[in-house]
Amino acid sequence: MLGAPSFAEGLAGSYLAGRQASLDGRLDASVQYFSKVVAQDSANIMALEQLILAQGALGRFEQALPAAQAFTNQGANGQWANLVVIANAAKSQNYSALSRLLQEQRGIGHPLIDDLIEAWSLAGSGDYEAAIAKLKALSEQDQERGLANYHLALIYKVSGDYQAADDRFDALSKDGAQVTRRAILIRLEALMQGGQFDQADTIFDRFFTKQSDPELDRLKADIAAKRSPKPLLMKTAEDGLAEVFFAVAQILNQEQKDEYSLFHAQLAQFLSAKYTPAALLSAEILVAMRQYDLAIEAYRAIAPASALFPLAELGRADALRDSGETEAAIEVLRGLSRSHDKLVPAHQALGNLLRNQERYDEAVMAYTAALDLLNPTMKNAWRLFYARGMANERMGDWPAAEQDFRQALALQPDHPQVLNYLGYSLVEKRQKLDEALAMIQTAVDKQPESGYIVDSLGWVFYRLGRFEEALPHLEKAAELMPIDPIVNDHLGDVFWEVGRKREAVFQWRRALSFDPEEADRKRILRKLEVGLERVLEEEAEALLSTANQDG
Repeated sequence: MLGAPSFAEGLAGSYLAGRQASLDGRLDASVQYFSKVVAQDSANIMALEQLILAQGALGRFEQALPAAQAFTNQGANGQWANLVVIANAAKSQNYSALSRLLQEQRGIGHPLIDDLIEAWSLAGSGDYEAAIAKLKALSEQDQERGLANYHLALIYKVSGDYQAADDRFDALSKDGAQVTRRAILIRLEALMQGGQFDQADTIFDRFFTKQSDPELDRLKADIAAKRSPKPLLMKTAEDGLAEVFFAVAQILNQEQKDEYSLFHAQLAQFLSAKYTPAALLSAEILVAMRQYDLAIEAYRAIAPASALFPLAELGRADALRDSGETEAAIEVLRGLSRSHDKLVPAHQALGNLLRNQERYDEAVMAYTAALDLLNPTMKNAWRLFYARGMANERMGDWPAAEQDFRQALALQPDHPQVLNYLGYSLVEKRQKLDEALAMIQTAVDKQPESGYIVDSLGWVFYRLGRFEEALPHLEKAAELMPIDPIVNDHLGDVFWEVGRKREAVFQWRRALSFDPEEADRKRILRKLEVGLERVLEEEAEALLSTANQDG
């Protein structure tokens, strides 16, 4: 256990600022502050460890090496420093140095992972026999069997024993192990390298018959032409080590240990530059840490030829939106919907972003493009009909909106959100009030704690003139959503109608304090000035005047 940090004079502030930057996920700032501490106090173990962690999380393993060496020179043994030294040894293919580290117990401290690192170190040194023997021993342990067999298949492939590699991959499938796309692609590589193109074609069709993307299309063409694929996903011991560290990154990510998971994902990329799943995971973690600029850069690094490119572009658009660059996000999604025009999520994401920006006509076009790619009777199409319905309603095309909402309900009967939106819209338009009431009552039965839906039920009673029945529902909605301006405004209207005018005024003023939309704000101010009855009269007069002008 490391002791409490000691500081040269004046450096405590930099150390504390670095720790806060780490807690906030501001990796560049963390590196800056801890570098300042280490520059003046090179023996500060705590600062060195934090600097190594931050540099690794940024993928700067070569830059982190001096700090890692300084750390170990102090007689300390830490996981992050060890990983940096291991990474640099593997990257330079200095596997004898890596083996010495493991013999000195300078691994990561997890027996299985250290054993896998040692097996790949042996493979990197050319001692495939010892590497295979080690993994075979691991594969006899039930808890380690799946991962050990997977890496055994990989080592057979790297060693050139393609038939043994395929036998291990086949055993994994028969054992019921979860086989990833990447594992299948590596198996296909092994078959093709071994000249077994017919077998590769059979395996390809078993897993990818109905799938198409640039990576698969290229691989299928290679199989048909009976040529080995280039570049290879699994070629060297460094590629194998990258698989080890990516597996650790995935486990840590499930535990929501962002900086630690990011460190291992970046390590996988450092060792195997084209490891796109690790790049995608790094970007996703950076988004979770709200490091949007770094995430955008990580997403952009994934090449268009990769099968993960569409996911990367969707993620990049989200990161741009979250960082406030909405127009750039829209352009990314427009580009994706052009380059992958059969990709429904691209059109759907574009529609959602445009709708959130109140660009409803463009949103409708995007949703329509998505729906044109789907069988309209597919159950999962309901979300698109619902989203397009909302855009049509806000755009003022109520007939189209109602048709979309009813189509969504046909595919997803009694969905509370759709029932609520359609029912509330009918109430506001004073149409089919009995049907609207039934819809919203069903929605409340489905989601009794949804403030929006409970508010809608109260509001339909209000529109029906059943004020006493409306009151308890609107009071409950205000309890569920105490700072929503519309909910508080509605409650004020009902208070007024049941004669509780002082409480109505209080509720309208409360609604104003929660920043309502401009039209709602003006209406509330007018109610406070002249009362609800006069406002309703003015609205009726305005409607009548409009009707007369329209002839």
